[in-house]
Amino acid sequence: MSSIAPPSVSIVIPSWNGRLLLEEMFPSLLLATKEFHDKTGGPWEVIVVDDGSVDDTIPWIEAIPEKRVKLITRRRKSGFVLACNLGFRACRYDTIILLSNDVTVDQGFILALLPHFQDSRVFGVSFKSMLRDRSSFHSGGKIGEFRLGFWKAFRNYDVADGHAADSAGNACYSFNVYRGFCALNRQKLQELGGFEPLMSPFYWEDVELAYRAWKRGWVIHYEPRSVVYLDATSDPRELTRGLRLDRMNTRNRFIFLWKNLHDPGMWLVHLVAVPVLCLQAVLTLRAAFLLGLWDSIRTLPAILSKRRLERRAAKVRDSAIRLLFNEFKKKSFVVLK
Repeated sequence: MSSIAPPSVSIVIPSWNGRLLLEEMFPSLLLATKEFHDKTGGPWEVIVVDDGSVDDTIPWIEAIPEKRVKLITRRRKSGFVLACNLGFRACRYDTIILLSNDVTVDQGFILALLPHFQDSRVFGVSFKSMLRDRSSFHSGGKIGEFRLGFWKAFRNYDVADGHAADSAGNACYSFNVYRGFCALNRQKLQELGGFEPLMSPFYWEDVELAYRAWKRGWVIHYEPRSVVYLDATSDPRELTRGLRLDRMNTRNRFIFLWKNLHDPGMWLVHLVAVPVLCLQAVLTLRAAFLLGLWDSIRTLPAILSKRRLERRAAKVRDSAIRLLFNEFKKKSFVVLK
């Protein structure tokens, strides 16, 4: 009889007024957890964090007969970052899967990601997302690029047909995990403290978390066989995009950089770029950029305090991460999107 414990999975789903989305999601999710348990015998749980909803999410979840589906409720809406952190703290199992409430999942998506965590260096695994037509690519692994003083984190890639993602020397890296669908090592996530609360309610929190993991010497993989499906128009951030959200996006981008970018040469490039971008914002009347920068400056004491902690904890240089992705995107199996 094997003494090796089976894999175990906690699935966290933050939700706000998402009852209809959850109803669409859960059939595919429960099929995936059944597939996982049938094939591995491992325990699992689903934790829905209801973030102050005013719809009927709570009674709907409570009526689900599956006892491994749990509910955490907040009286008032706190936002994605804090809702996720609350869910993370409640998790009992080794691998945490974070899903937004607007996706459905492939039946085998859990089984495909598990082998990655046999590598003690792996912090997280990012999934492939397809549109609901199941043929249109939405997002995959992420290529990090440092240009004009800022990290660009949203260039997608997929892998060429026939590539074995776990073959020696051909790991599929991802610059960041994606907030709506990823898997994380619970112990490492606890060490990092979850998402950065300064970035509440959302934007760049997934990139910032992943970057801290890279700086600690851990890695993030992309698993193209772990597939979720979504409606590209369902992201509330894009549906309500305006001054407030653009301002928040800018603020969090600066928080991410000022907290975590420590390489002197890259830092100098960033400092030179900021006044140039400010001048451009004035000339083009981009109020969101200037307001977001001001918001980050107001948070500077807290940022600098955390920056000192991150510098002491870092084991990998920013320039090494930059070099890794500059070289990685040249791999023959990487198909840029």
